[in-house]
Amino acid sequence: MSVCTKCTNAFPAGSRITEFDGKQYHPECFACADCQKAITSQFYPFNNDYLCAACHETRFPRKRCAKCGSVITSAGITFAGASYHATCFACVTCKQPISAQSKISLVDGQPCCVNCYEDKHAKRCSRCQKAILADVEYLEFEDKYWHKECFTCSKCQKCIAEESFYQDGNLILCKDCI
Repeated sequence: MSVCTKCTNAFPAGSRITEFDGKQYHPECFACADCQKAITSQFYPFNNDYLCAACHETRFPRKRCAKCGSVITSAGITFAGASYHATCFACVTCKQPISAQSKISLVDGQPCCVNCYEDKHAKRCSRCQKAILADVEYLEFEDKYWHKECFTCSKCQKCIAEESFYQDGNLILCKDCI
């Protein structure tokens, strides 16, 4: 007569037997090592014992998608410390998927494609009105922004990004033009 691997009690005639890896168990003895509940579906081997799916997830949490919240089971994308399914990695503004190889900006902690960032979110240069991209040096003065090369004297147009300057009303002047 065969016996349960866990409790070593015999199996009554006609009783249900759970078998795994050549070992036999009473259904209630084939239980999770952590929560002690009988394992009836997905489980994981663990230190010569078994864990139910819920306890395995608690011990070994898998990455969850920052957008949809579900577990990432295949290749994903990590951006700014957050993980995403490739299909969930989309621009916060236009909702179009973003390739992991694309140039990406961050808007309110969310990924943004370069086109939307330039069109809708980037600071604008006070002189040329073009977008100031995330990886470009710029200057800020009195809540206005300039590309470094656009920060020029209002009179002589000399670049004063690396020099002392003076303000006269709305004019920004180099030391030679005051």
